[in-house]
Amino acid sequence: MAQNNIGHIYVLTSPKTDLVKIGGTDFPPLKRIREVNSCVPYRELGPWSLADFRQVNDWRKVEASLHYGFRSQLDREVVGARELFRIAHQTVSLKLNEIDPDQIVKKPTIDRMFQDAEFSTFIQRLFAFTGLLNWIDIQGAWTFVLFPGTAGGRYFTINIGPHEVAFSTLPRSGKAVHAIVLDRLIYDFPEVMKWVESHNGEAKDDAYASGLPRSVLLLVEATFEEANTFLRLDGVRRALLAYWSEALIGMKERSAPSIFARFHNWNAVAEIRSRAIGAT
Repeated sequence: MAQNNIGHIYVLTSPKTDLVKIGGTDFPPLKRIREVNSCVPYRELGPWSLADFRQVNDWRKVEASLHYGFRSQLDREVVGARELFRIAHQTVSLKLNEIDPDQIVKKPTIDRMFQDAEFSTFIQRLFAFTGLLNWIDIQGAWTFVLFPGTAGGRYFTINIGPHEVAFSTLPRSGKAVHAIVLDRLIYDFPEVMKWVESHNGEAKDDAYASGLPRSVLLLVEATFEEANTFLRLDGVRRALLAYWSEALIGMKERSAPSIFARFHNWNAVAEIRSRAIGAT
């Protein structure tokens, strides 16, 4: 397998046109989207955003296959443009779902996640709860890593920029430890803090030197079902979004990838997103 061709297949859409751009790149789509939105003739049709994506082992081969499959829909009217197709992006997504599984990077890890029903349910709810799927374009600035090789063992970590904002550990004995970073606004909700205490938890102010002001790291021992209950407590989402949204906006403004970008599991996010769309 052509490991030196590992890269990304992307589908871009814009509210200004019914055309889609189907391409491939060695680099994270964050970089490619910036390029497309700044160069002629694409910028006149923009702004372009990421409609779908996959990380594959041989992106040139996959890209060529997609272009050939949609050759009858290739647009030839936009002067100087390449890879524009007059087709619905949902149709392209169906083709992405048919990519040879051997081409999908880290597929066994993704399968492992969805084989664990409690874990995968929690992750899907966490993504919906935090709104991360609204920040698809800046993946790499935030990262999602499945079963990382960290000390103690973990199910996952989510980073925004240089530090973790959520993780769950693999249970050594008893329950897993769950961590989440929120704004200090969480202290305005005493019922939340009582819940944390009742689950052998603790709160740490400004736990990360690279964190934003007012950050609070909550650590609790809980099952995934209990962790889902925590997410539904009054005040949790408000405090979480106060921190995560500000951090994500800052990363978008800087257009800077996280130092953990190379570990990001693009295809896991694509699968989570696909299931979220299918559920609506």
